[in-house]
Amino acid sequence: TMSMVDEALKHLKDKAVVVVTSLENEGYLQEIEGVLVDGSEGCLVVQQGDDASPTIINVAHVAWVYEDTGDEDE
Repeated sequence: TMSMVDEALKHLKDKAVVVVTSLENEGYLQEIEGVLVDGSEGCLVVQQGDDASPTIINVAHVAWVYEDTGDEDE
C-alpha cells in the first residue's frame, strides 16, 4: 500500500493544498496552507508564500490533506 506521503505527492504535488494537522490550538485543528512541493518518508514539504523557506510537516501529525480550490464552502 502507498504511504500518505506517496498518495499526497501522486495527487497533489505542485498544487495549492491545505494540510489539516491533528495538533489543536485553542480547540481548533491547525491548518497549513501552501503548495505541496515535495515529500519523503514521514514528511511533507509545503511552500508558503513566495520567498519563505518551506515548511516541513511530520505526517504523524497530519489528519488529512486536500487541494485548496479557493472555494470557501467546504
